[in-house]
Amino acid sequence: MAVLGALAGCPGTDGPDTETPSSPDETPRTEPTETGRDRPRTDAYENVVDITEAGADANGEESIVPTLDEIDTSNTLVRFPSGTYFIDDSWSPSGAERLGLYGPDATITTVEEFEGPLFGLGTGSKVSDLYVGGFTFDLTPEDTGPRPINARVTDSMRVENVTVRGELDLDQDGMRFDVTETDGHGTIWNLRMPDGGDPEYSNTGCYVGESHVGELLFQNCSFDGFPDNGLYASSAKGRVNVVGGQYRNSGVANIRVSGPSTVRGVMVRCDEAREGVENMRGIRLRGGKDVVVENSRLVFDKVSSSDGAITCAEWLDAATIRNTHITVNADDVPAIWAKPSARNRADVRKHPIRIHSVRIDGSASSGAAVRISERSGTLLSNLCICQHGNERNGIAVDGAHQTTVRGSSITVSGRPLATEGISVRRDNLSLQSTSTGRSSCSCPQNR
Repeated sequence: MAVLGALAGCPGTDGPDTETPSSPDETPRTEPTETGRDRPRTDAYENVVDITEAGADANGEESIVPTLDEIDTSNTLVRFPSGTYFIDDSWSPSGAERLGLYGPDATITTVEEFEGPLFGLGTGSKVSDLYVGGFTFDLTPEDTGPRPINARVTDSMRVENVTVRGELDLDQDGMRFDVTETDGHGTIWNLRMPDGGDPEYSNTGCYVGESHVGELLFQNCSFDGFPDNGLYASSAKGRVNVVGGQYRNSGVANIRVSGPSTVRGVMVRCDEAREGVENMRGIRLRGGKDVVVENSRLVFDKVSSSDGAITCAEWLDAATIRNTHITVNADDVPAIWAKPSARNRADVRKHPIRIHSVRIDGSASSGAAVRISERSGTLLSNLCICQHGNERNGIAVDGAHQTTVRGSSITVSGRPLATEGISVRRDNLSLQSTSTGRSSCSCPQNR
């Protein structure tokens, strides 16, 4: 990945950081390949039903809910041929131990001011094995924005190639997914919600709730322009892994997780400041421990407001941020902010917050590239910080005792290390403060 190449030439590095090793707890256990996607396994079901042969209208004129209600959904795959299907009420099948819904060329429409969900799968009765693939939900008419899918499974869930078109302009969140047993797992692949939500409402693109206790992987997904989080998964008790994908211009956080979770290889960009979309964080680490952000790219060009591209919230116990490239051009926005701890963390690992092999660049003025606030024992290593905006500090440490900064290069217009009277352990550092903020930077150019 380009991030690793960009960091390799950074002066002042001291090799791999043995304090932040990879471990099984920091790696998603489920990263499926693309083989076999776009189609379900028909031989896995006892029954395969063509919904139009069952009587459903494929022209979008008559509701298909009565037809769905008549289908025996136990161990059944329901095929939706090419067409438009109208849903005017929630469909929550009963007796669906194994259920598949497949519509690669199917478009779902609905009525105005209906909050949904359109598909309530496992919400009224137990579903142990669920597949949903290929649908487009057309929510482009005004006052249209129901929850398209609310899916809760006990064992296995696959949701693939689903698209939501149109801005959600009702007081309702978007998707919701939960795996409700500890040994269950699910994959959400290529879920696209590019049109966001109306800032009049505090709606979320996708929510993973408190009943999620298994493992859920979001891979190659995209969320754009939601007022209250793009992917909101910090309430989940189980593991949520986010791998790849594009996350843009959402308020509160584009990605919000708690531990144990991993965010890997994502692209987060904020370049549009809409009124009503506030505190545009990139990745918010809300709570728990064993949270990892790695191999990711974040770009902050323009925001309505933001307290950081990556933030460690007060309730977070421990996290590792590594091998990541952050560009901040928005003034007074930190690339990383570890906020004060809300409780005593004496039982957490030696370095609760570890920031390793991170490159930070851009033209942001004022504030600091990295803020460490009352997070004692923080370890920062192999960093390359180059920010040429006026009065920009490098690493600001406030009330965080036993902080270590080593093997790093910092070139800023303000103070490379602003320690506010705190003793910071330093080793093998290259520090440069430029009066104009416009001199050449020691960090290598983007690759």
